[in-house]
Amino acid sequence: MQFHYLDAVFMEKMCHRLAMAVFDTKNDPISPFQDHITSLLDSALNLPRATFGGKDLYPSIVEKATILYYSLNRNHPFRNGNKRISTVALLVFLYINGYWLDAGIQEMTDKALFVAKSEPRNREETLNSISVWIRDHLVMQ
Repeated sequence: MQFHYLDAVFMEKMCHRLAMAVFDTKNDPISPFQDHITSLLDSALNLPRATFGGKDLYPSIVEKATILYYSLNRNHPFRNGNKRISTVALLVFLYINGYWLDAGIQEMTDKALFVAKSEPRNREETLNSISVWIRDHLVMQ
């Protein structure tokens, strides 16, 4: 399967704008896109396409979505709004690859908070939890 990936332009023009339109509040505003830390954003966006020895480190749509979501949430490339932006990026990434996440807003909010509060030493357990959650809610378009 050929995968489609997010890049910084896609993040600015689509994901960040959607997060602002849907999740931005006066009490908890999402930072402007221009205020991001480029190296942290690029790192998160490039992980799903990472290879070693010519083989994908994250070969399936679930693995790619998992590492994208986790790294955008945990790398914290934006001053504020990382949980909301990572959630939108997850949905957009799945959508452009022919999938959707059949989960409610509260469930997505809870998962984003869980990831944000997770300890780095529990990275593998957190990734596994995300992967199972995505797999359980993944639907084809």
